Amino acid sequence: MIILDTNILWGMKPDSSTADLLRALKAAGIRVAVPWVVLEELVSHRALPYAEAHAKATSALNELKGHVPWGGVPSLREVDTDRHRRHWRDMYRQMVEVIEPSVEVLRTALFRESNVLAPCKRGGQKGGKTGSRDAAIWLTAIEYARDHEDETVYFVSENTKDFGDGTEYLEPMESDLASIEDRFCHLIALDAVVERFAKPAEVDPEFLPALLSDKDSIELLTDALSEHLPTFAHKNDSGWMNAGLACTRLGDGENAGEILAGSEWLFSPSLTFDGVSDVTAHSIGGQDWYMATVRLIASGVMVLPGPNLIPAANALEARVLVTQDETGARPSVLRCKPPRALTAEEASRVPSTEVNQRQEFAVRILSNRLPRQVFAATSDFPQPGSPIDFISTLSTLALAAWTARDSLK
Repeated sequence: MIILDTNILWGMKPDSSTADLLRALKAAGIRVAVPWVVLEELVSHRALPYAEAHAKATSALNELKGHVPWGGVPSLREVDTDRHRRHWRDMYRQMVEVIEPSVEVLRTALFRESNVLAPCKRGGQKGGKTGSRDAAIWLTAIEYARDHEDETVYFVSENTKDFGDGTEYLEPMESDLASIEDRFCHLIALDAVVERFAKPAEVDPEFLPALLSDKDSIELLTDALSEHLPTFAHKNDSGWMNAGLACTRLGDGENAGEILAGSEWLFSPSLTFDGVSDVTAHSIGGQDWYMATVRLIASGVMVLPGPNLIPAANALEARVLVTQDETGARPSVLRCKPPRALTAEEASRVPSTEVNQRQEFAVRILSNRLPRQVFAATSDFPQPGSPIDFISTLSTLALAAWTARDSLK
């Protein structure tokens, strides 16, 4: 078990290569965790600046209102630090596990601060007692090591001032290690963890492009990226659809290449592999793990506000993790950027024209009418002959007519 202190993760961006490496260790079965106190410290470092910035922005807008006699100055929503904390807890939990402290750990941490016992100390101009959180972090790692006799614990902290550098400890920290010192390894940098668990491996330039362009891999990636590919039949509040789905209009008309904001895809779009970049490889546990940024182009029928339907495409860039063993290759998505519209060069490489899109749409309509659950809040499928079923039928016929309009000209 690798247990990280606050200073190891503070300042680390969720989309950084270091965060990706922690996810790779987790995927490889190497457990990485933080004490609960560390998680809450990290979250507070995010929530407090947010609340302060919100207060400053609110004050600035209120001051501006006094100088604008005709009104129209926008107002901010109320500060929501609880939501902010929930968001960052979820972000960190994607990278690490969280170890809950026992009541005894918390009680002992407070006792040590009250009595200025290491790692607690006196600090500041007035010599106040501090360090209960440091003590709770240390004791959580110690308690985990005692409770898991078959595991080696790697405690990682850059705080050498309070925890030491792993060569010697003040009392009672020295006594804390009694009987577990051979299973408790104190490291002072994350680089030391990387050196122990993730050795650089040779990159095969042909392996990932061949794998990720494979049909089975595309299907796996489609499932993993489903929240970024919202469809008409499966509306929800996840992904990026609420902010507008950036896309580029396809087709042969004068509006081809127009950049728009759609609501969602009518059906699950087709994904096409469009290349990889930033490839790295590590050997973790004797097995090679590749990380790369894969670029995919999604194309299909986009629903625009109105509603209106257009053939469209957009690009997804996802950081993926891939390993290969006797069962085959296993790609998984670490993170993904919001979909973006295509460049002119990218759009020229999408093999689908507006007519192709309509033909594909017509095939889907004829083989399977539009999913009706979108019309009913209480039932997945409306009863035949009901008003909702009638509306669904009319909608389907209208959409089918749209697909055939060119052939009728």
